[in-house]
Amino acid sequence: MICWKWKNYRQILDNTADGIYFVDLEKKFQYWNIGAESITGFNAKEIVGKPFDRSPVIYEDSRGNKLEQYEHPVALCFQEKKPVKKNFFIKTKDNGLTHVEETAAPLYKKKKIIGVVATFKDISNCIQIVESELKTKKKERLIPICGWCKKIRTNENYWEQLEVYLTNEGFGVFSHGICPTCADKIFDKKVYLESYQTICKAISSSISLNEVLQLIVTNVTKVMNVKASLLRLLNKETRQLEVAAHYGLSEKYVNKGPVKYDASIDDALAGKPVSVYDIAENKDSKYYKEALEEGIRSILSIPMRFQKEVIGVLRMYTTEPVKYTDEDFRFITAISEQGAIAIKNAERFEKAVSKEKEYLRVFEEITKAVSSTLHVNEVLDMIVQKIPEVMGLKAATIRLLDPTGEKLKLVASYGLSQKYLNRGPIDTEENIIEALNEKPVAIYDVTTDKRIIYQKEAEEERIKSMLTLPVIARGKILGVLRLLTDKPKNFSQEEIDFAASLAEQCGTAIENATMYEKIKKDYDNIMKYFDNVITEKE
Repeated sequence: MICWKWKNYRQILDNTADGIYFVDLEKKFQYWNIGAESITGFNAKEIVGKPFDRSPVIYEDSRGNKLEQYEHPVALCFQEKKPVKKNFFIKTKDNGLTHVEETAAPLYKKKKIIGVVATFKDISNCIQIVESELKTKKKERLIPICGWCKKIRTNENYWEQLEVYLTNEGFGVFSHGICPTCADKIFDKKVYLESYQTICKAISSSISLNEVLQLIVTNVTKVMNVKASLLRLLNKETRQLEVAAHYGLSEKYVNKGPVKYDASIDDALAGKPVSVYDIAENKDSKYYKEALEEGIRSILSIPMRFQKEVIGVLRMYTTEPVKYTDEDFRFITAISEQGAIAIKNAERFEKAVSKEKEYLRVFEEITKAVSSTLHVNEVLDMIVQKIPEVMGLKAATIRLLDPTGEKLKLVASYGLSQKYLNRGPIDTEENIIEALNEKPVAIYDVTTDKRIIYQKEAEEERIKSMLTLPVIARGKILGVLRLLTDKPKNFSQEEIDFAASLAEQCGTAIENATMYEKIKKDYDNIMKYFDNVITEKE
């Protein structure tokens, strides 16, 4: 419980317009100021002394769903031991709703957490003003839109799909479907609608890129009643169109060689909706002979476009010249758009999974080393080397507190010059002090951040960003793990959590080694005692 020693400070908090309250380690309210009473309608007598999980104040999200206790900022702060900020609605005593922003932060005393302080303020007026200004600005704008295709011209003089424009303007993310009217008007053939729905469903439910792409070329071939279909993706590094999926073509034809940019390919990459290429009219093309052997007469090419970027080409092959209808073109264009969305979603997923797998591999490797060796230096050296490799960083260091608990000593480093490592003590740096208080500290630019003492040395070492984390074992601070980059970087929460877990492994390794040394010392003393006893008897 907090002892209010200074009455003036208490009066300041009591009369602050924002709501302020304090919850102790027993999860009970110990303070509730006048601002909190004004915003919620509940006075201090109704709150103070009650358990946090039995608070009469109800929190709701924007949809009117009641927030569970574990979703409250205070509960999250106790769990994560770091500041937590959230926006939600408070149900007042008179059953009104007030939009508030609440921040909960841990309160420390002698480096130990004694509770959580929360502040909240009414932001209803701010939101109303912003919404009003946005609506006014949007109403006053003139938006150039094509009366035929409904595309909108952007400031860059680029004609953009209506849904892409609205998404970029903050109106939400659109999922492409089809209404009954358009289904009757555009897709006269029932099979078009069924195939389109099948492909859209697969794209939304599948996370396998190859599976979705193969489904697209298979359905396009069957629905359009053509000989074959092939999908090529643009390799940004080589600028080549590489085969991603195909159906109805021989391996010999598919692997005939790199695609030359014929007229239809050029049209597709230029963003032209559809281009038909007749083999008979292009006898001088490189693969004319291979096309005849494959029984191909014409090729229809459609760009695979994601927003403004053309990422590949979808092609259909026929054995005879075909006159395509508008319905055909609309169907195949819609499918290519869905394919582009699938590609981007799958790329993001595979990238995330690959990163998580690498994180897990490194974590398992270090955990195994911690459990199998008592040589703490080996583990610490492994950690400072592995983290930069897997996270794409420049360097890493581990510093541990000396027996006095006042000074930090460098025990492991990787990727830094000896000159930089010998620059001087860093114990008084503000970010180090914060980390020693169990708070990870991320700094975007070390050359300008006032929390860094050796800014000139960091610039000479080509260090841009820095993440400092506490090394803890059994609730005791042992030192800090520091990660450094040579490019400006905003560390994600995932990266911070991963590095924090390895910092915890540092603490475990040190604790294991310390325990081993203590046991070994006790054993040596016992053996020495018995040796002395035996010697005396002799």
